[in-house]
Amino acid sequence: MRCAAALLLLLIGAGTVEARVVVEQDSRGGVRAELSYDRAGDEFSRSYRDFALRVHEDGALVFERELGNCCRGYAPARFGRKPSIAVRDLDGGEPEVVVDFYTGGAYCCWLTFVYRARGDTYARSSKNWGPKRQRSKDLAGGPKPEFLAHDDSFLEAYGCNFCWRYLPHLWRFDGGEFRDVTRRYPARVRPAARTLRRKYFRASAREDDVKPLLAPYVATTYLLGEPRTGWRLVRRALRRGELVNHRGRYDFCPCGERYPKRLRRFLRQTGYR
Repeated sequence: MRCAAALLLLLIGAGTVEARVVVEQDSRGGVRAELSYDRAGDEFSRSYRDFALRVHEDGALVFERELGNCCRGYAPARFGRKPSIAVRDLDGGEPEVVVDFYTGGAYCCWLTFVYRARGDTYARSSKNWGPKRQRSKDLAGGPKPEFLAHDDSFLEAYGCNFCWRYLPHLWRFDGGEFRDVTRRYPARVRPAARTLRRKYFRASAREDDVKPLLAPYVATTYLLGEPRTGWRLVRRALRRGELVNHRGRYDFCPCGERYPKRLRRFLRQTGYR
């Protein structure tokens, strides 16, 4: 039976700003996992350090690891308000230990570490989700949950700082790694593709920069198995002179005839083609 996750706070210092050792824990079946760390500061300036993970099986400690090297400067993903550790069955086998972190900064990033039993220890896998926290879904109705995340790779390459909202990706943990299963769920992608297409035509009518919109739109058509639809729009933009480098406030090139060639290469590098 699964036990409710818990947060334990132990006061270890005194003064105007309290320092606390926080122990988060969760359990499933005979596996119980604990994430501990020091928390200092108030709600406006909190800091976290000395992360440590412990895993118990049937009451016995079987794995213990300090996380200082990998997680220095990080924060637990739910900032101590709710547990950032969970014991879950991700692949239809033995339960895994899932720990979520936030790296901090103006734009990034949410991370997930998965610890799975391997021999007499626990092996770690990780996934960087980018600027938006992943959400766990059960879309297939089976024992393997999906992780809904978003792709932010078009920000640096094409200057589209909002396009990640329209690039949903679904991942599944299998064989010790996260695997992209987005193409199995076109219903999750199609609304985003339609939105990006509408945004393109609006920008085209206003003579705004369409280059940041076309790139992620073509990516969604690959996810849907309809890339010809995306490239028709690119050819339209090229004929109309919309791929020049003087429409937007921030212009990202190659432009003109070089835009499609660069985009094809980028989509191949990022796994869309």
